Amino acid sequence: MEFKDRLRFLVDKENITAYRIWKDTAITKATIGNYLEGKTNPNKSNIAILATYFGVNEQWLSTGEGDMESIATSKADEPFLITKSGTKYYQMENGKYRMRVPFIPVKAYAKYVDEVRDADFWGKGFEEFDFVVDQIGHGRYYAFEIKGDSMDDDSKRSISNGDIVLARELSQEYWRSKLRTEDFPNWIIVLDNTILCKQIIEQDMEQCAITCHSLNPSPEYADFKLNLNDVRQLCNIVQRVSSAF
Repeated sequence: MEFKDRLRFLVDKENITAYRIWKDTAITKATIGNYLEGKTNPNKSNIAILATYFGVNEQWLSTGEGDMESIATSKADEPFLITKSGTKYYQMENGKYRMRVPFIPVKAYAKYVDEVRDADFWGKGFEEFDFVVDQIGHGRYYAFEIKGDSMDDDSKRSISNGDIVLARELSQEYWRSKLRTEDFPNWIIVLDNTILCKQIIEQDMEQCAITCHSLNPSPEYADFKLNLNDVRQLCNIVQRVSSAF
């Protein structure tokens, strides 16, 4: 029995799709498809992610040796830590963590915009999305599905339609300070009527305004200014998961 057969057994057993695995683990649909077809085998990191996800023995999944059932199944099912903001962290056997945060899909943009005005809003009532991270972070984190191609310039830095990004909220008390756009060039900007994904290329601290930039060079995506008084939420993007097949 090869790796693809063991993975197919687990997929059929749980009756899930490559899309579902991608949403839950951040391993792309294309990668899962290649595994299932036997075109490629996973590296150690993805073996650990999939073993944790299915609750099976990492060695069995990788080589077929040993018992299928993982002795760490109960650990995988229970959060290692839940932060004050509600972010859940699950320990992985490779020393990393699965980080579970509220997921804001495009279809829920209007609902999110409406609810984010509530100071007590923490992303409750939304689906969740998992990211694999090296360390625990504090603060409010969200996963946003990207709409449109304004940030797609066909380069590796592109953030394309359907991609999922992990974004950390910046408290309003810091909006009048330097936004550290050199370290975090890409942002989620929540307005009264929509959610934008843009780079912030200039900041006028006296006027409390920012200049938003799109990677797509098309004229329809020209730079524009926003007054921060019109912004409901700012989140810097810290990780991206591609939706590409």
